[in-house]
Order: sequence, then C-alpha cells, then structure tokens
Amino acid sequence: MRPVPPDLPMMARVEAIARATPDRAAFIRADGPVGYAQVTREVRALAEQFLRAGIAPGDAVGITIADDWTHILCSLALIRLGCRQVGLPRRDPVPLREDLARRVGVVAIIADDAADALGGATLVRPDREAAAAAADAPGSLPPIGFGELVMATSGTTGRPKLMVAREPMLLDQAERIAGFGGIFLHRPSFDGNHSKRLSYRSLVTGGTEVLAQDLPPRDLAALVARHGVTRVHLAPRDLATLPDALGDAAWPAGTSIVTTGTRVPQTVRRDVQRRLGCALHVVYGTTEAGIVSIAGPHDHDDHPDSVGRILPGVAAEALDDAGRPLPEDADGLLRFRTPAQVDGYLDDPEADATYFRDGWFHPGDVGRRLPGDVLLVAGRADDRMTLGVIKIFPAEIEAVAEGFPGLVECAVFPLPSAAFGEIPVLAAVVREGFDAAALLAHCRARLGMRAPRRIVVVPALPRNAQGKVLRRELARVAGGP
Repeated sequence: MRPVPPDLPMMARVEAIARATPDRAAFIRADGPVGYAQVTREVRALAEQFLRAGIAPGDAVGITIADDWTHILCSLALIRLGCRQVGLPRRDPVPLREDLARRVGVVAIIADDAADALGGATLVRPDREAAAAAADAPGSLPPIGFGELVMATSGTTGRPKLMVAREPMLLDQAERIAGFGGIFLHRPSFDGNHSKRLSYRSLVTGGTEVLAQDLPPRDLAALVARHGVTRVHLAPRDLATLPDALGDAAWPAGTSIVTTGTRVPQTVRRDVQRRLGCALHVVYGTTEAGIVSIAGPHDHDDHPDSVGRILPGVAAEALDDAGRPLPEDADGLLRFRTPAQVDGYLDDPEADATYFRDGWFHPGDVGRRLPGDVLLVAGRADDRMTLGVIKIFPAEIEAVAEGFPGLVECAVFPLPSAAFGEIPVLAAVVREGFDAAALLAHCRARLGMRAPRRIVVVPALPRNAQGKVLRRELARVAGGP
C-alpha cells in the first residue's frame, strides 16, 4: 500500500487507505471484522445526517453516546466535516456538562436520549441502521475538513483547563506507535480523549483496533491470542497487577505492552518483561504538548526510573529558578517544545501566562536531562515537600514502596509540622498480609531521611476526573488541617 501524504486531512488519509485496501480490518468487533471501506461509508452517511440536522463545518458539537461503536463513527463523521467536537459523557454531572458545553460554544449535541439535551443546543440523534444501509457514495458532502478535539486537563481550582487539539496533535507519533504493533487493543471507553487519539492514530496508519469490554486478565490474554493482537495499551496500575492476575494463562508471544505515565517503577517494568516475556514501552507526555519521550524495552535496565529518550523533533530543557537552561544532570523546572503542542488554553489567559511562554510549554514538573537524550522526571514542583532542609518528591518514595508485598497502590503526601516543616506520609491501599512496619523499614533502608514517617492504610486513593491523586484529601484523612 502506498504511503498517504501526512499533510492531508485525517479522514482523507483514511479514505485513501479504504480505496487501496477496502477489506482491510479497521476494527474487530464481537460480531467480526469491519473493513475500512465499510467504516468510511458509514462515516460519510452519518456526516450527511448531521448536515441535514443543521450542523455545519466548523461548528462546535458535543457527543453523549455511551455505545463505543456508535461513538467512534460519530466522532469520525465530525472530523470529516471539519467540526470541533467535545465529549460530554453521562458519567459527568449535568452542571459540569452544561458548563463545558457553554465554554466550548456547543451548538448541537449528538445523543441517543432526549434527556441529554443541554441548554439551547440542538439534539441530533444518529441513525446507525440507516448509515449502515447507505449507498456507497453520498454526493452532497462538502470537501473533507480538518477536525478538532477539545481536551481537558485538571485545573488547580477544580475547573478543567480546556485546549483545542488540531489534527497534528491528534495524530502525534502515529507511525512510531504503530511500529509497536499494528493490531491493538485497549481497555478504556471511547468517550475518553486518550481512547479517541489511539483510534485516530491507528486508522491513519492502516492499523486494526480490537474492540472489547473489560475482561479478566485470563480472558484478555485469550482474546489477544485469538485476534493476533500485537500491542495492548494498559494503565500503569493494571500493568503492575497483570503478571499475578494472569494466573496460569500465558501472555501471547510477540504481543507488546504500551503504558502511559510520568513514572512506572523499574521493579514493575522488569517484572512485566521478565514474567510475560514481552516488550514494554512506557510513553511520557502531556495533554498540552503530546508525546515527549518513550522508554523502550532496553531502557528499563539501562536507565532505571527514567521516562525514556526524548523523541526527535522534541526540545526539552531544565531551568534554574531564574529561568536559565541548566546543563545535563542538573535538576530544574522542565519545559518542552514539540511539533504537536497546542497553542494555549481555550479561555484561561492566566493559565496561558503560567504554562505557555516563548513558544515553550512549562508543565510544572521538576526533572533533568541525562546524557543520550534520556529524560528523568522527579515529580510535580507543587508536590515537592521540605523536611527541615531536605527537599523530597513523593515520586521518589513511591518508586521505592511500589511492588512491596501486599501493597496494591500508594501515594505520598505531606503533613505540616511546626518543628520539621513537612513530614512525608505514605497512604497505602493494601491486601491481606501487608506489613506496614516492614515497609517503613524497607523505605528507611533505601531512602534514609527521605523515608516516610508514617503509613496510613486507606480503602482507595481519592482521584479527580482525570485520575490524578488528590493529595490534600489524603492529608485530611490522616488528620491534617
């Protein structure tokens, strides 16, 4: 198949693949494979439906569709029309959805249920059966446009920061990710932006996505083997528990695993690769800047606890307190400049001034560059605590604790102390057999004065809508102010 020029709109690239290889599987559903030609035909039919309902190219449109397959097709139809889309999932309370729709300027909402209507936006119900039965070449569509996706990240005030991701951001590193395996599977629902981007990147590279509901690890391994899946995307916490959760089910040979996160402990990386016999790729990036670095299978031994090698075309620097670039091996505030980063936030000039300066994105992370373009991220500057004169990052304690017998997951937070400044405390979600005293001794042996002073067992770690741990909530649980 001839390569498709990357400067074409996303859906023009997908339609070119459909013309060249119409029967190539774009998706594999429970009822069988769906070829590229069928996908593009249904997407065009849905785009026609949306036009007839009054949606025009360039409009901002919300999507409240729970069914993954319908959501995928509707999202692609909006991309084809050149619309700006935003997910308004039912799991979010109505006031939050209303505020998001207002901020984005939504004029229509694609949904199945009249109860999902918001404000004065037009409710558009997609007719999937009609789209599936549509003729192959609808004639009234405008030229294929460049779509946009509104993405959210957590804000310090609890109000999400919004940004508009254009197609270069949505397709960032598509070829590189496809190189880890062209048939892929991931677990999260498609109404999340991360899932959408994985699907977009697969489609423009001629890949195949296996659609599956949440499965126990044993059944997941069987599904992977049945469909010849070559890469599986897992959240870090699912990755850490996978070897034990598989039981006696073998992980299919040749299936790599991709995970995303600031820090996946070296013990977890080595354990997964050794016990499953697979390649593990750890991707680090930000919502605003896209993918910054990737740690491949050999990096887990060669560069422990790094987030991998900085990708070609990405600039990464550590700065001192005066904003001056630091040499290699020196810790400082990180900043990135990538070909895919967004221009700024949608309606937050104050946040723009803080995070976007002089063409760089400043995420608020502290870290350093190592020789060979290796990047290490110590943690969030806001999370750094001071015990006397010692600066401590939660991540350095968490990296030592994770993998300890009986520990499911953990997070470190500070408790204020009049005598010592801030005392590091470790909140632990545990299983039977956990020994808190033994974990404290384990941390003291490896961290000395940087070890936690207490362990607080909690039923779960409180998280915000983006999955980030709410450390202030943990402090209240432990009896702080």
